[in-house]
Amino acid sequence: MTPSPDPKPLQYSALQLAWLHELGIDKPWLPGDTRAVPRVDTPAVPSVAQNAEAAVVIKNEVQSQTTAAAPTISPGRAATRGAASKPQQAAAPMSAASVAAMTALTAAAAAAAPDLGALAHAAAACQACGLCRQRDQVVMGQGVTQPAILVIGDGPGEQDDRKGLPFMAESGALLDQMLATIGSARTRDVYLTNLVKCRPPGNRLALREEIAACQSYLVRQLELLRPFSILALGRVVAQTLLNTDEPLQDLRGRIHEIDIAGQKIPLVVSYHSGYLLNHPADKAAAWQDLQLLRTLRR
Repeated sequence: MTPSPDPKPLQYSALQLAWLHELGIDKPWLPGDTRAVPRVDTPAVPSVAQNAEAAVVIKNEVQSQTTAAAPTISPGRAATRGAASKPQQAAAPMSAASVAAMTALTAAAAAAAPDLGALAHAAAACQACGLCRQRDQVVMGQGVTQPAILVIGDGPGEQDDRKGLPFMAESGALLDQMLATIGSARTRDVYLTNLVKCRPPGNRLALREEIAACQSYLVRQLELLRPFSILALGRVVAQTLLNTDEPLQDLRGRIHEIDIAGQKIPLVVSYHSGYLLNHPADKAAAWQDLQLLRTLRR
């Protein structure tokens, strides 16, 4: 897929012009600009592991090494938010074997889901990492299937956790405005989701082991949704999807690709809308990212 500028003259709505004016951009686009956008091939997101027998072996090995300092959560029942906040129930550091066990178990559960409904049901019962102990709801996603744009954030916030939907707070309102400037919306041609499906406490970034435990749910979402393009918001999301440690600034401004079930999906990296609320000077750069994403539209 070779991105090319839209040959039609751009028309801006009042909403778009207001948002651009806030950014200090009076002439955001030069019609006829034919500068090529470089494409960079990047490592693919790992495929979903399907060896359930191996997962059981690993699980048994980890259980044999478990100590009293790491409490066991009964299957199918997560601890309440109040109980999870008690110091004695804080999550203990996880060993490499524990992370491997969690990843194998969630991979088997995700791979077995035939559709998005079944995947959401599997995630709702998931207790593979400590985030399950204080969640109100699992936040799988919102939007349309086969979306033109799949937006991926790092994790649910407080309001998302309460409502069971992604990007519900002020950062979500800003994201909706940003998508509107390129003619998109979560109710029409966008699907919104996150790397992890449960809210990290205090809205912190998800830990490496939490991302690993939840990654299979995201990969299966991608397989079922079959998005046309991906917008990765923030450093952690971009580095996870692209399997790289390059800084955000180096990942922006170019089109990457990831492979999902044999389908190569173009991916654009940008700032998270929550970050932009506190760093409005970077909205102009985010506008450039949206224009790059716009070149991928059908």
